[in-house]
Amino acid sequence: MHCCCLSAESQPDGDQVINVITSDSASATPAGEVAPIRTPTSIGVQRKFTLQLKKDATIEGGSKLGVTVVKAESGMVIKTMENGLMENYNKHVAPEQRIYPGDRIVAVSGASDLDGIVEKLREPVEVWTLDVQSMCTREVVLTKQDGAEMGLLLGLRSGVLTVSGVKDSGITPEHNKANPDAPIKAGMRIVAVNDIRAGAWKMVQEMKEATTLRILLREGMLLASPR
Repeated sequence: MHCCCLSAESQPDGDQVINVITSDSASATPAGEVAPIRTPTSIGVQRKFTLQLKKDATIEGGSKLGVTVVKAESGMVIKTMENGLMENYNKHVAPEQRIYPGDRIVAVSGASDLDGIVEKLREPVEVWTLDVQSMCTREVVLTKQDGAEMGLLLGLRSGVLTVSGVKDSGITPEHNKANPDAPIKAGMRIVAVNDIRAGAWKMVQEMKEATTLRILLREGMLLASPR
């Protein structure tokens, strides 16, 4: 049985750093949904794709996209996600094809300027056509042993769970030594832990309790501050 101690330290910029320590002690497209138009384009480590989402009264939140967004220079950044069409889409595609907080909506139904995107998102339409820009997703599987530490410092910024640093000992640095071409490093965003995609503290709790961790990470593209 594993338990976990959490310590949160206040940083100069106001972000929280979470220290996670483990110790030993007592896809088919559903009916009613418009199939995604997916033609990924590689831009460095980024990708772009077009997605169509149709209102569906048979699913929870099926009348809304289910996202909150903030303005950024290159589009509208997805800040949070809840029950809605976008989360329903996520349930039916592979992890690397999902949309996560931090991804950007760069156009909606042909509108690519920020004011136009906002207007299109607010329109009472039946189908939204979204151009999304996201980072490539990397999956890392870690197995915790009795008494082992994660060796990972986590930061919480604007609700997004990020890697603040990697310690000298623990499961994470061991992974990095075995995978020098694909290390876990500071600045990465943790977008999912096992099947948990929403809620930073829920993901931290999963890291505390689960023995096998399937962690999905992305580099860069942290949320911008709202204007």
